[in-house]
Amino acid sequence: MMMEYSAAGVKYLLWYVETKETAKLMQTHNWKEIHQLAIEENIYQQKATARAQSEFGCIKKRLEALPEDLIQKMITADIQTAKIITFISCMMTDRLLFEMMHEVYRNKIHYGETNISDADFNIFIQNKREQSEKVESFSDATVKKLKQVYTKYMLEVGLISGKPSERIIAHPYIDTDVRMILMNNHMEQYLYALTGEA
Repeated sequence: MMMEYSAAGVKYLLWYVETKETAKLMQTHNWKEIHQLAIEENIYQQKATARAQSEFGCIKKRLEALPEDLIQKMITADIQTAKIITFISCMMTDRLLFEMMHEVYRNKIHYGETNISDADFNIFIQNKREQSEKVESFSDATVKKLKQVYTKYMLEVGLISGKPSERIIAHPYIDTDVRMILMNNHMEQYLYALTGEA
């Protein structure tokens, strides 16, 4: 079943360090216990309980979307690979982000283009607004914030580089184990969104 479009991403960060640490905790704790650690011991180091609650909910949803072997890979992965796996979990839980990656970023790499611009994102959003009443209902301020969040994700993961105004497309290394796990779990679309493969 396809996810609904959502603008919840405006309040989330990549949180790859916290996601990896939570994946480690999953090996010895259940979700109720991890939730307790998030709220009572403030393991995410948030200033407000509501923010810790929101971060926990987001990270839980992302990790639950991943196959177990990808979670295990994340636990032992280097920083770059942990970022890639976290970003895959973001795509799996945010339909608009996935479609932006698949329809815009993947095509840019596939056709050898070097930049991704504001105009590219604006055209993508306009198309989605025409296809979906839900996206049509997003305010301009929400769309602007989503664009900032997605750009920040991509910079942090190493999918783009340079100043936010330039956004030069980078080609991050995808660990061979990650590639194999994605293929074995019939998740090629997430791999190709990152690599530009057809």
